[in-house]
Amino acid sequence: MVRKGVFARVVIAAVLASGLRLGHAARAEEKRTTPTAKSGKVIGILTAKTDTEITVKPEGKPEEQTFLLAPPGGTPSASVQAAAKTLFIPNLVALRWQRQQDQPVVTRLQAIMPKVRTGTVIGTIVGQESTDKSIYIDVKPAGGRGFTERYWPRFLPNEGGFDKEMIKIIGRLNVGDRVKLTWVCDERKRAAKVQVIARARKPKRTEKEKDK
Repeated sequence: MVRKGVFARVVIAAVLASGLRLGHAARAEEKRTTPTAKSGKVIGILTAKTDTEITVKPEGKPEEQTFLLAPPGGTPSASVQAAAKTLFIPNLVALRWQRQQDQPVVTRLQAIMPKVRTGTVIGTIVGQESTDKSIYIDVKPAGGRGFTERYWPRFLPNEGGFDKEMIKIIGRLNVGDRVKLTWVCDERKRAAKVQVIARARKPKRTEKEKDK
């Protein structure tokens, strides 16, 4: 008979692997904003998803934005509904939206997926988190060759969870580090290998700090 503690760890690992990270909704809620224009288009990282809305961190923006999949009281169009079912956190997505009933509503939606299952990117880390609830790095490709994407560790069933070595590596990385990252893709991109090319520059100490 499986002990309760072992069963709980298995469930948590499965939830994390599926993309429904514990505590994510509450954390993301604090950073969300609502677009104020009449319409627009967005490319960015999918950070949250429900049956009625999606949250995206737009390219180059510091805060996430939430978009409804249908107007209040309505239903999504067939194309939007079908596209939403194919999305996994943290896919790179492209969407168009229009303000309807004073709410930003998605009118077109698609995931931007690679044509190959593995690849390499050289770029700068522009986002990083390493906690019990969320483990990732956001890498912006060098030279404007693509969009910022979010990379999680690989999930290794034979080892009972996420790639432990990659978890350690991500924990030692910092925003501003320049890296060469090898990724693999199942339904989302995952970091298989990370090589630091150059560490982020430390901010210069002020005269007051030098005197301390």
